Amino acid sequence: MNAQFLASADRSSAWLTKLIFWMGTTVLALLLAGPAAAQASFADRAASYEAQKTMTISTIRFPETKAATLNFIRRRATQLQKQEETPEQLVAEFSLPLSAVPALDSLVGTFGYVQENNLNRRNQEPRLEEQKSEVRADSLRLVRLQEKLLLAEPSSAKALELQTQIDANEAALRRQRLDRSRYAQHEGHAYVTLRLFDEVSFPVANRKVNFVNMPGVEFGYLFVANPKLGLSAARYQGYSIKYLVTRGKSYFNLGIYKPVSPRAEPSDSSFINEMAVINFGQDFYPRNFGRGKRRFCNLYTSYQLGGFIANRQGARSEFIPNLNLGMGVEVVKTKHVLLDLKGSYFVPLHGDSRSLRGVLAQGAFNFVF
Repeated sequence: MNAQFLASADRSSAWLTKLIFWMGTTVLALLLAGPAAAQASFADRAASYEAQKTMTISTIRFPETKAATLNFIRRRATQLQKQEETPEQLVAEFSLPLSAVPALDSLVGTFGYVQENNLNRRNQEPRLEEQKSEVRADSLRLVRLQEKLLLAEPSSAKALELQTQIDANEAALRRQRLDRSRYAQHEGHAYVTLRLFDEVSFPVANRKVNFVNMPGVEFGYLFVANPKLGLSAARYQGYSIKYLVTRGKSYFNLGIYKPVSPRAEPSDSSFINEMAVINFGQDFYPRNFGRGKRRFCNLYTSYQLGGFIANRQGARSEFIPNLNLGMGVEVVKTKHVLLDLKGSYFVPLHGDSRSLRGVLAQGAFNFVF
């Protein structure tokens, strides 16, 4: 009698140990699976969506555009994942039906300068088929493990090992079903990452210097405002090499200008009969006229800083610094060629500036080398 009671107690103790072990492993698997799903990374969240969209916009009307963006998110977004605000910028991550993406593009197009607007779509069918195969394989494996557990001794180490494998398999199946559910919910939606920043208080955000290799030739025609007999001609013209080094655009000029109609006698040793021009210049696009992104007629302002070597008929050559300020228009602009016209005021920084300054008209053609 005592032997039977002890045997029964041993079996009960074994089953209780098994039950406690099974409950512990199940709870542990749930604890590990839950936070992992809830705290999925950006890549995991975005991967389950049919499309991913990235937008970066700069604006000079930050308060109004921020309010319009948040209002759009409240009205059209299906879920807001992230929202970070500072006085200079807004960063938001949210999901949006693909049918609402054109409305978002139209809205941000009125804000200012769209620096980045990318939409990447992917075919989710291969991933969905892969998930189905994984679920079928793990389900069959779970059935086999459960069958083996029924044949094993309840209190044996083999039974405990099988139970551990069953618990891990069930946790994997729960994760896979959760993934399939998430993919199904996100079908026909885009994951949007939008960054809006104030260009006035945060003017250099996300600005990149794009170096280029674009040599070219430039023709210049200088109208001297107050030519002086024996010193300067009324007009000078010449050609120069114009080398663009950034798409911004920054460039170097190196050329020769000669008088069109010399106003000097051979004895006028101070007359400038040649200008060897060396300049560095930059062009700047206005905010409201395409910012240099258009194919035709991009307006810009410019400066050139450098100087020229004034070669005189009978005297020593002299280097004279100069500064040009002007405006121009890119007549044609593609990825490979650039044709632009420019007018500027030519100001030599010299004692004879009054007799040398004037209006400088220039036309240049550059190409990608």
